[in-house]
Amino acid sequence: MGRHPGQPQKPAASAGGQKRAGERVFEVAADLFYRESIRSVGVETIVQQAGVSKISLYRSFESKDDLIVAYLENRNAEYWGNADRIVVAKRGNPRGQLRALIDYIVDRTTTPGYRGCPFINFAAEFPDASHPGHRVVEQNKREMRQRLANLSKAIGASRPAQLADALFLLIEGAYASSQTLGGRQGPAAALSSAADALIGSYARG
Repeated sequence: MGRHPGQPQKPAASAGGQKRAGERVFEVAADLFYRESIRSVGVETIVQQAGVSKISLYRSFESKDDLIVAYLENRNAEYWGNADRIVVAKRGNPRGQLRALIDYIVDRTTTPGYRGCPFINFAAEFPDASHPGHRVVEQNKREMRQRLANLSKAIGASRPAQLADALFLLIEGAYASSQTLGGRQGPAAALSSAADALIGSYARG
């Protein structure tokens, strides 16, 4: 069956079908970071579950922070790769593209077992802005804001930047409420209809 929208993408196996130690470390760490939280998962747990030595981990990642950054970068690339495949199907229809992006987020946030936005989760666990992971988180959120602005402009919204920020806030609210009030039964399920109403209020004519 398909993978849960929030779960990390598994690295491809190396030649001969055997994963290298670094690949096993990353796969185990990414899964644990998402399911159990980053701070609660130590290096000892990662290497034990990956079945490798600690030195094998440090050959691939200089520190746990480097492993965290790799995890976030992987999530960011996977997120936009999935979104692009969905949005490109609506090429030439900017309103359809905007709706497809919103629906993609609804699908993520209402899937049973969803553990929330990994970037928001990281920011909550690591408030110190000097942590290198914040660069990846900011990149992801700025990219979302920019895409919403571009699509809002493309549909002819009267105040595209304002609409984009309003949609961004709705999306962030869906991510957060899915963890406090549930996805399918909570406010996250109303994201599409709320976005449609918001877009309609900014539509020209």
